[in-house]
Amino acid sequence: MRSTEKEIRDLGARWADAEVRGDTEALDAMTVADFTLVGPLGFVLGKPQWLRRYRDGDLVTEKLDWAEVEIRDYGAAAVSVGVHAQEGTHQGNRVDGRFRVTHVFVRDDDRWLIAGIHLSPIGGPPPFARPETPGR
Repeated sequence: MRSTEKEIRDLGARWADAEVRGDTEALDAMTVADFTLVGPLGFVLGKPQWLRRYRDGDLVTEKLDWAEVEIRDYGAAAVSVGVHAQEGTHQGNRVDGRFRVTHVFVRDDDRWLIAGIHLSPIGGPPPFARPETPGR
């Protein structure tokens, strides 16, 4: 495994572990200042809002698995696409799910940082797809 791929996979494992532990110091240290999360329903959180969910106890991640990861290296940037399976609660409501996840990584001197995460539901046809018409 190439060095960049190993470094990104190691960072991804640390990220998943920090999410489960609610470790905002670790999450803060492994992300860029203008980190952005796009949630599975299209909401957008900047870094302060993302971290606040853990600090305030609103988000509790019980389990997070980052699998089926493919990494593309662009030199000073890298992109991974994988599957994010989570179990947890947000404001007391279950937020279990399995999502397609894209991470954007940037190199900062001798280390990689996470610049963004985009979660997308994994499912069937999009809600705007036309129903099949008989005879077509």
